[in-house]
Amino acid sequence: MYQFNNVTHLNDFIKEYINNNKYLRDIRLTAEISQYTLTRKNTAYFTVKDATSVLNCVMFSEGVMLLDFDPQPGDKVTIDGSIGYYREAGKLQFYVNYMVKAGAGDLHEQYKKLFAKLQNEGLFDPSIKKTLPLLPKRIGLITSPTGKVKSDVINTMRQRNPHFDIVLYPASVQGENCPAEVCAGIDYFMEKKDVDVIIIARGGGSYDELFCFNDEMLARKVFACNIPVISAIGHDEDYTILDYVADFRAATPTGAGNCVIGSYTELNNDLNNLLLTLDMTYTQYLKNKRNRLESLKNHKALYSTETYFENQRILVSQLKSSMSDSMIRHVDDGRKDLKSILGQLESLNPSNVLSRGYSYVSDNDGNTIESVDKINKGDRITVVFADGKADATVTDKTKKTEGKQNAC
Repeated sequence: MYQFNNVTHLNDFIKEYINNNKYLRDIRLTAEISQYTLTRKNTAYFTVKDATSVLNCVMFSEGVMLLDFDPQPGDKVTIDGSIGYYREAGKLQFYVNYMVKAGAGDLHEQYKKLFAKLQNEGLFDPSIKKTLPLLPKRIGLITSPTGKVKSDVINTMRQRNPHFDIVLYPASVQGENCPAEVCAGIDYFMEKKDVDVIIIARGGGSYDELFCFNDEMLARKVFACNIPVISAIGHDEDYTILDYVADFRAATPTGAGNCVIGSYTELNNDLNNLLLTLDMTYTQYLKNKRNRLESLKNHKALYSTETYFENQRILVSQLKSSMSDSMIRHVDDGRKDLKSILGQLESLNPSNVLSRGYSYVSDNDGNTIESVDKINKGDRITVVFADGKADATVTDKTKKTEGKQNAC
């Protein structure tokens, strides 16, 4: 018999024993929830059972945040985690790391395998996505003919822009028939060729309810579609294979209605602004060309020589006729002054002086002799008259001084 000192000693031994058992560290278990409580700190305390046994479970906030459904008593679930021993309460319990509805674990595995396969084949490549039309004239909608989704999408689009047509193709959006019926809708629109874009929509739901959109046949049909496809499945946090292969993912069906067609008011304002800019640009262009034409049309290069000189003659004639009487009188006065000055200059002309009986003396080189000091007795001189000249010899000279003359 092994002796334990106290309860704590025993509980420590049990806890260590369980922690050291490798078979209890990584466990997967399928069972039914019998009780479920979520605390304010986001910790879940619940029990799972089968026909004959019950097991206490705890899941901390990290695991609760990963749940894609709201656990309820009676739900059959698959849980992953480890067995632990709570020493203070002397309580053995299952510490749950991950929980899904029974069968969903297999769905997750299927999803990951299909995702990896299609990704490797390039079906999710962003570079091959088709561009959504700016102003679709006709929109194809594949969704349930009943329910809120259809009206939400249509009403949203009508509020933004009423100028379009919509064609509804009714299809199951949950269950086994969903992939085939949605594929049939895509085929219908491709054959008719009468829509510019296709929306595939359904509202929110649990993981297994939305799993029909993780279908390989549907993914390949969307990839091969020559019409742009918008995926609008569930809520913002819900992702399916369809979201990755579609040309555009809308977070919600209402979001699809907002993105598929532009606001009529916004587009009209943009168009008016463009027209105003075009009008201003064109007006300025015409003004510049008109100014250029005006500057060139009178250029002399555009006329013949005769035309150019004729234009100049007309210009001079116009200037002359535009002169005032005062200007003409001013010109006449100037002419008279000029005539008077010319008369004075004429009277000072040496030739005219000689004609009045005067003469002048020059040496043999023709230089004028203006002083008696520049000649000597015996020099040859020339006396110039108005009508000729005479040569002479200086025989004597007398210099005039103040009051008397001196013989030299």
